[in-house]
Amino acid sequence: MGLTVEEVSRALGKNRATVYRYERGDIEDLPTTALEPLSRVLQTTPSYLAGWTEDVDGIEGLLAVRSRRVPLVGAIACGEPICAPEIEVLEVEADLQCDCAMVCRGDSMTGARIYDGDIVYLRRQEDVEDGQIAAVSIDGELTLKRVFKVRDLDDEGRVIYRTELRAENPRYAPIRLGGPGETRRADILGLAVAFRSRLT
Repeated sequence: MGLTVEEVSRALGKNRATVYRYERGDIEDLPTTALEPLSRVLQTTPSYLAGWTEDVDGIEGLLAVRSRRVPLVGAIACGEPICAPEIEVLEVEADLQCDCAMVCRGDSMTGARIYDGDIVYLRRQEDVEDGQIAAVSIDGELTLKRVFKVRDLDDEGRVIYRTELRAENPRYAPIRLGGPGETRRADILGLAVAFRSRLT
């Protein structure tokens, strides 16, 4: 709408620093006393600003963009597992059901069109269906693979079940977990629900 921070701050009776904090989302609960003057400046309604309606009255031809923030918790291996400290926060569409995001490293998931540098969005859950792509922690290191539960026999012919992590690149052998003598700890951390290419 071409409004300056000065114009908005005058309309609200607030200083520029406060307006900047509203804009960045640092102040999540907008005071009700500010809704009416702010709605006039922005040519919309107090109920829209408060989130009670999605009807953007007075702004013809515009759709509201809904977004929220999720943590970008480092990198996840599309190859050998790697560690992943939290590094920043990303804006995502409000309806994307994810809890965090990770940067992919390596080329083991290229068959699923997930390339080095892409961002994968994860929904936290401790189990996934066979064949789904998930973030898996192996002894504290993270990898992104398709997860399968495989029926197998141990050395004495007894039925056992293993977890098999499969790449989407024939250059990488499956990672087989579980069974007698297995000492590695493996945990499914989350289901991959979306990804964003570094090229977009």
